Amino acid sequence: MTVTILSGLVLVFFILLAGMAIIPVFFGAPWHPLSDKNIIRIIKFAGLKPGENFYDLGSGDGRVLIAASKKRFVRGVGVEIDPIKVWLSRYFVITEKLSEKIRIHRGNMFDFDVSQADVIYLYLTHQALDRLFPEILDRMKPSARIICYRFCIRNLEPTKVNKDQNLFLYTLNKGRTLNAYS
Repeated sequence: MTVTILSGLVLVFFILLAGMAIIPVFFGAPWHPLSDKNIIRIIKFAGLKPGENFYDLGSGDGRVLIAASKKRFVRGVGVEIDPIKVWLSRYFVITEKLSEKIRIHRGNMFDFDVSQADVIYLYLTHQALDRLFPEILDRMKPSARIICYRFCIRNLEPTKVNKDQNLFLYTLNKGRTLNAYS
Protein backbone atom coordinates (compact mmCIF):
# COMPACT_ATOMS: atom_id res chain seq x y z
CA MET A 1 0.00 0.00 0.00
CA THR A 2 2.79 2.45 0.95
CA VAL A 3 4.68 1.64 -2.26
CA THR A 4 1.53 2.32 -4.31
CA ILE A 5 0.99 5.71 -2.66
CA LEU A 6 4.65 6.63 -3.08
CA SER A 7 4.57 5.57 -6.75
CA GLY A 8 1.44 7.67 -7.27
CA LEU A 9 3.07 10.73 -5.69
CA VAL A 10 6.18 10.30 -7.84
CA LEU A 11 4.00 10.02 -10.95
CA VAL A 12 2.05 13.17 -10.03
CA PHE A 13 5.32 15.00 -9.41
CA PHE A 14 6.68 14.10 -12.85
CA ILE A 15 3.40 15.00 -14.55
CA LEU A 16 3.50 18.45 -12.88
CA LEU A 17 7.15 18.84 -13.82
CA ALA A 18 6.43 17.95 -17.45
CA GLY A 19 3.47 20.34 -17.43
CA MET A 20 5.74 23.19 -16.28
CA ALA A 21 7.90 22.63 -19.36
CA ILE A 22 5.22 21.86 -21.96
CA ILE A 23 2.17 24.03 -21.09
CA PRO A 24 3.93 27.42 -21.47
CA VAL A 25 4.76 26.62 -25.09
CA PHE A 26 1.06 27.03 -25.87
CA PHE A 27 1.02 30.48 -24.21
CA GLY A 28 3.85 32.01 -26.22
CA ALA A 29 7.11 31.16 -24.50
CA PRO A 30 8.73 28.10 -22.98
CA TRP A 31 10.32 28.43 -19.55
CA HIS A 32 14.10 28.68 -19.51
CA PRO A 33 15.34 29.51 -16.00
CA LEU A 34 18.28 31.92 -16.06
CA SER A 35 21.58 31.46 -14.28
CA ASP A 36 22.30 33.79 -11.37
CA LYS A 37 25.12 35.31 -13.44
CA ASN A 38 22.73 36.26 -16.25
CA ILE A 39 20.19 37.67 -13.80
CA ILE A 40 22.87 40.00 -12.38
CA ARG A 41 23.89 41.03 -15.93
CA ILE A 42 20.27 41.87 -16.78
CA ILE A 43 19.79 43.95 -13.64
CA LYS A 44 23.00 45.93 -14.22
CA PHE A 45 22.16 46.45 -17.90
CA ALA A 46 18.70 47.77 -17.01
CA GLY A 47 20.17 50.62 -14.96
CA LEU A 48 17.49 50.26 -12.30
CA LYS A 49 17.13 53.09 -9.80
CA PRO A 50 15.79 52.78 -6.24
CA GLY A 51 12.02 53.18 -6.08
CA GLU A 52 11.35 52.32 -9.72
CA ASN A 53 8.57 49.93 -10.71
CA PHE A 54 10.13 46.89 -12.39
CA TYR A 55 7.72 44.63 -14.29
CA ASP A 56 8.53 41.13 -15.49
CA LEU A 57 6.01 39.89 -18.06
CA GLY A 58 6.18 36.11 -18.07
CA SER A 59 7.94 36.15 -14.69
CA GLY A 60 8.36 32.38 -14.28
CA ASP A 61 9.77 31.58 -10.85
CA GLY A 62 10.23 35.27 -9.93
CA ARG A 63 14.00 35.13 -9.48
CA VAL A 64 14.67 38.18 -11.69
CA LEU A 65 12.17 40.25 -9.67
CA ILE A 66 13.65 39.06 -6.37
CA ALA A 67 17.21 39.86 -7.42
CA ALA A 68 16.22 43.29 -8.78
CA SER A 69 14.33 44.13 -5.61
CA LYS A 70 17.20 43.05 -3.34
CA LYS A 71 20.04 44.62 -5.32
CA ARG A 72 18.46 47.82 -6.62
CA PHE A 73 15.64 48.45 -4.11
CA VAL A 74 12.93 48.50 -6.76
CA ARG A 75 9.29 47.50 -6.47
CA GLY A 76 8.54 44.44 -8.55
CA VAL A 77 5.45 43.23 -10.39
CA GLY A 78 5.42 39.83 -12.02
CA VAL A 79 2.83 38.47 -14.43
CA GLU A 80 2.70 34.73 -15.07
CA ILE A 81 -0.03 32.61 -16.64
CA ASP A 82 1.17 29.24 -15.33
CA PRO A 83 -0.44 28.63 -11.90
CA ILE A 84 2.40 26.37 -10.74
CA LYS A 85 5.02 29.04 -11.43
CA VAL A 86 2.81 31.67 -9.81
CA TRP A 87 2.64 29.58 -6.64
CA LEU A 88 6.40 28.88 -6.79
CA SER A 89 7.33 32.54 -7.30
CA ARG A 90 5.01 33.70 -4.51
CA TYR A 91 6.64 31.13 -2.23
CA PHE A 92 10.13 32.48 -3.12
CA VAL A 93 8.98 36.07 -2.54
CA ILE A 94 7.65 35.14 0.92
CA THR A 95 10.78 33.19 1.90
CA GLU A 96 12.94 36.16 0.86
CA LYS A 97 10.71 38.46 2.97
CA LEU A 98 9.89 40.69 -0.01
CA SER A 99 6.08 40.50 0.09
CA GLU A 100 5.86 44.25 0.65
CA LYS A 101 7.97 45.00 -2.44
CA ILE A 102 6.96 42.33 -4.98
CA ARG A 103 3.55 41.30 -6.26
CA ILE A 104 3.02 38.27 -8.47
CA HIS A 105 -0.17 38.20 -10.56
CA ARG A 106 -1.60 35.21 -12.31
CA GLY A 107 -2.71 36.50 -15.65
CA ASN A 108 -2.09 37.05 -19.30
CA MET A 109 0.70 39.51 -20.05
CA PHE A 110 -1.07 40.59 -23.24
CA ASP A 111 -3.91 42.12 -21.18
CA PHE A 112 -1.98 43.30 -18.12
CA ASP A 113 -1.90 46.98 -17.10
CA VAL A 114 1.69 48.20 -17.50
CA SER A 115 0.92 51.92 -17.15
CA GLN A 116 2.89 52.21 -13.88
CA ALA A 117 6.01 50.38 -15.10
CA ASP A 118 9.28 52.29 -15.24
CA VAL A 119 11.09 49.23 -16.60
CA ILE A 120 9.60 46.17 -18.31
CA TYR A 121 11.72 43.04 -18.57
CA LEU A 122 10.89 40.48 -21.26
CA TYR A 123 12.41 37.07 -21.93
CA LEU A 124 10.05 36.04 -24.71
CA THR A 125 10.34 34.48 -28.15
CA HIS A 126 10.04 36.56 -31.32
CA GLN A 127 6.50 35.23 -31.80
CA ALA A 128 5.41 36.39 -28.34
CA LEU A 129 7.14 39.77 -28.77
CA ASP A 130 5.47 40.26 -32.16
CA ARG A 131 2.12 39.61 -30.52
CA LEU A 132 2.86 41.99 -27.64
CA PHE A 133 4.08 44.88 -29.81
CA PRO A 134 3.03 47.46 -30.85
CA GLU A 135 -0.16 47.39 -28.74
CA ILE A 136 1.68 47.55 -25.41
CA LEU A 137 3.37 50.84 -26.37
CA ASP A 138 0.10 52.74 -25.97
CA ARG A 139 -0.30 51.41 -22.42
CA MET A 140 3.19 52.32 -21.21
CA LYS A 141 4.56 55.43 -19.52
CA PRO A 142 6.20 57.76 -22.03
CA SER A 143 9.51 57.40 -20.16
CA ALA A 144 9.43 53.62 -19.73
CA ARG A 145 12.37 51.38 -20.57
CA ILE A 146 12.12 47.86 -21.99
CA ILE A 147 14.79 45.21 -21.47
CA CYS A 148 14.71 42.12 -23.70
CA TYR A 149 16.90 39.09 -23.18
CA ARG A 150 18.01 36.99 -26.19
CA PHE A 151 15.23 38.17 -28.52
CA CYS A 152 14.98 41.73 -29.86
CA ILE A 153 11.76 43.52 -30.71
CA ARG A 154 11.47 43.50 -34.47
CA ASN A 155 10.85 46.88 -36.11
CA LEU A 156 12.02 48.74 -33.01
CA GLU A 157 15.56 50.11 -32.81
CA PRO A 158 17.27 49.37 -29.47
CA THR A 159 18.82 52.28 -27.60
CA LYS A 160 21.58 50.03 -26.32
CA VAL A 161 22.81 46.46 -26.99
CA ASN A 162 25.33 44.64 -24.81
CA LYS A 163 28.60 43.31 -26.25
CA ASP A 164 27.25 39.73 -26.41
CA GLN A 165 24.24 41.03 -28.36
CA ASN A 166 21.75 39.20 -26.15
CA LEU A 167 20.48 42.13 -24.07
CA PHE A 168 18.49 44.89 -25.72
CA LEU A 169 17.42 48.15 -24.09
CA TYR A 170 14.60 50.20 -25.59
CA THR A 171 13.91 53.66 -24.22
CA LEU A 172 10.64 55.41 -24.93
CA ASN A 173 10.68 59.18 -24.96
CA LYS A 174 7.52 61.24 -25.06
CA GLY A 175 6.95 62.57 -28.56
CA ARG A 176 9.67 60.41 -30.14
CA THR A 177 8.75 58.33 -33.14
CA LEU A 178 9.34 54.62 -32.70
CA ASN A 179 10.49 53.34 -36.08
CA ALA A 180 7.94 51.11 -37.80
CA TYR A 181 5.54 51.32 -34.83
CA SER A 182 4.89 55.05 -35.00
